[in-house]
Amino acid sequence: MNRLRQLDITYLKGVGPKRAEMLAKEAGIKSYYDLLYYFPNHYIDRSKIYQIRDLTGEMPAVQLRGRFISFVEKGEGVKTRLVGLFTDGTGLIEVVWFQRIKSIKGSYLPETEYIIFGKPQEFNGRWSMVHPEVDIPTATTATQGFRGVYPLTEKLRSRGFSSRTFFTLAMSVLQASPTIEDPLPQSVIEKLRLMPLREALMAIHNPSNPQTLQRARLRLKFEELLLLQLNIQRYSRKRRMQSGGYRFGQIGRYFNTFYSQYLPFALTGAQKRVIKEIRADMGSG
Repeated sequence: MNRLRQLDITYLKGVGPKRAEMLAKEAGIKSYYDLLYYFPNHYIDRSKIYQIRDLTGEMPAVQLRGRFISFVEKGEGVKTRLVGLFTDGTGLIEVVWFQRIKSIKGSYLPETEYIIFGKPQEFNGRWSMVHPEVDIPTATTATQGFRGVYPLTEKLRSRGFSSRTFFTLAMSVLQASPTIEDPLPQSVIEKLRLMPLREALMAIHNPSNPQTLQRARLRLKFEELLLLQLNIQRYSRKRRMQSGGYRFGQIGRYFNTFYSQYLPFALTGAQKRVIKEIRADMGSG
């Protein structure tokens, strides 16, 4: 894992100096390790293709498969936007972009089949989708199952970053790192039936099904809590070595007379044992 911490994200394919600066500033991602541990905050099932005629306003992000009929620039200045008219044969939807208009306009061709993914919205009796992900249909994109939705700031969105961007970069890191050092001993992994670290990182970014995703989450949560406990123990041990606690060397009169004077009942054996343990701690420093 130390090796991944030392690998600068700048040199990952698809990043470069400008993107690396934006990732560090907006998401705290500076190394391969930071990128792998930048997890999606929720997931969407992308195994289903919807039809425009079946859209409703309550739907989350959906996939549509069809073709662009035309592209038109509307508005002026900062209000300029690119509107693509998209159809799947059952209806029409406007696809709208407010940023990177020139590059987008030259990327998508009319009458070529695409899959668009985004949240449909109804406006003035028409359906629209703002800044969707656009893919050419393949065996993978048509049935890609669960996809993570990564936390994005407005600056990241405006610079062309999307959940697909983070997914692609994470896959690039995993492909470039065939072996990843696992901080957990193999005996612990086998005893608790945990996923190996590399397998868990692959599943958290690209889960094949809900069960695999749940196993990956369990593995990564276990590791996080274990490291947290170990860090607390290390901090506690360091404090004990640097400064001992105050020692209560003698048992005073109040302690000896407390039970008979103030408690209207007799203590159980377990209660007496706990009090003796507390007394031993107070006298040990």
